[in-house]
Amino acid sequence: MTIQAVTSWEGTVAGLELLVQGSKNAAAIHEAMGGRNPRLWRASAGGDMEQAFYSLDFDSHEAYGKFLDVMMVSEWWAGSISWMDENQEIITNLGTSIYYNAI
Repeated sequence: MTIQAVTSWEGTVAGLELLVQGSKNAAAIHEAMGGRNPRLWRASAGGDMEQAFYSLDFDSHEAYGKFLDVMMVSEWWAGSISWMDENQEIITNLGTSIYYNAI
């Protein structure tokens, strides 16, 4: 069963631009760790213009768990935590939800 991990972000215009650049850099790293199809979703119309959603696909919950095991001990993750702390005034990580296709 394919699942999708979606991390929600909220920020200022400047914060979201930092997120775009960070996401471009993170995509290849996440793929090397086992994630597939990295995407950063931004609203082009309607509400929630101050939010963005970064998504990765996985073949199973087990594959996602293996990804987390690798990510959590990586230098990349330690750097990401520092980046979030340094930029907390303009960008906030709202957490990650795991989705599955119900149809």
